[in-house]
Amino acid sequence: MKGTIILTIVVLLVGGFSFAASKHSINLPTIQTELKAGDGREKVEAYCNICHSTDYITMQPRFSKAQWTATVNRMIKVFGCPVNEDDAKKIINYL
Repeated sequence: MKGTIILTIVVLLVGGFSFAASKHSINLPTIQTELKAGDGREKVEAYCNICHSTDYITMQPRFSKAQWTATVNRMIKVFGCPVNEDDAKKIINYL
């Protein structure tokens, strides 16, 4: 009885591994959102793209400068975005 259970488990495991290995992968399309021209655009594209796509920025509601300041500061302090103070100001003003 024990041997049958162990054999069943081994067969299921081997079958599961071979099934997982036979799955195909898919390629999702790359969607590049163009940001509007303006002073600071290059900084936004350079720094913000480190963690997320630019379409994430364009999906946000219209934020005030204070809201963008809080958001950019959170990205720097909480998530570790390597933006210096001058570039952060340019990014905030652009957004």
